[in-house]
Amino acid sequence: MQLSDDELNGYIKRVLFFGPEEKQKYEGQITFLKETLTRVVNENTNLGVSKINQAGSWRKGTALRPTAGQDVDIDLIVYLSVAEAQREDVAKLHDVIIALLRKAYPTKPASDFTPNPKTVGIDFRTSGLLVDLVPAIPVAQPAGYVWQPEKGGGGTFLSSPTGQLDFVRAAKEADPRYTQVVRLAKRWRNYAELDLSSFAIELIVAHVNHRQGAPVTIEGGFLRFLLFVAQGGLREALTFPGAIRRVQPGDLSPVRIHDPTNNENNVTLRVTEAQRAETVAAAGVALQSVNHAMSVTRKGDTEALWKCVLGPQFSLPT
Repeated sequence: MQLSDDELNGYIKRVLFFGPEEKQKYEGQITFLKETLTRVVNENTNLGVSKINQAGSWRKGTALRPTAGQDVDIDLIVYLSVAEAQREDVAKLHDVIIALLRKAYPTKPASDFTPNPKTVGIDFRTSGLLVDLVPAIPVAQPAGYVWQPEKGGGGTFLSSPTGQLDFVRAAKEADPRYTQVVRLAKRWRNYAELDLSSFAIELIVAHVNHRQGAPVTIEGGFLRFLLFVAQGGLREALTFPGAIRRVQPGDLSPVRIHDPTNNENNVTLRVTEAQRAETVAAAGVALQSVNHAMSVTRKGDTEALWKCVLGPQFSLPT
């Protein structure tokens, strides 16, 4: 049986929706971290923090409610006062930030601070909050863009955090079901334990909508997402109107989904061939389950098939 928007919205509201009331319990911890990082950077380095803004799924309104085994992830863009000409001098910036934060949080074990290629990860084990700090160096032109240095001098890349937010905002305005489809896709990703970032999922759903128009139902939008991944194999290079610069011609990455603000940036650069193949295979299995669920007549059978895709918490109203 086909599922109505009311039925899927009921599941999303009960299980997936991460609302303002639930977010509130993390706000104090986030505010303290922002204030602490600003203070220790300003007091102990020749850098300066001009502002720290929330980004990622939390800011875009597509975050999932935390569940057992799934923590709360947030991204914080740390805008640093560094001359553009000095951006290559911050190769050790991630290590500097970790050292300062370890002094500010002396009781936290070293394993709670993780230097990633583009971010500094912090794990607050008690609350289940995972924070990715994204160092960013504003540039004069293009307006709204920043340099983001990679760990250990791996280089810098140009992007626009505000432009990325505007892109998702426009996708939501063009499709009233965009957020619900993205949430279902993220839940499928989490349940299947796949290596496909939330941003990549948001971009795939937007790309399908750009090509086919907004879906008529949430179920149809989710089905289109799975079909795109399963049939196309994530082989197609995705780019978006309005992005600056050009796709790097030598990029032979297995998956090429590009930043909607700068074509030079492949947001799936670190997805391996094995991870791509695993994601595509899982999408094929999920697609079969959803199609089968749409063809059966018994509600219990439909529910059981959707559980195979989204997990045991999925249920239909009685």
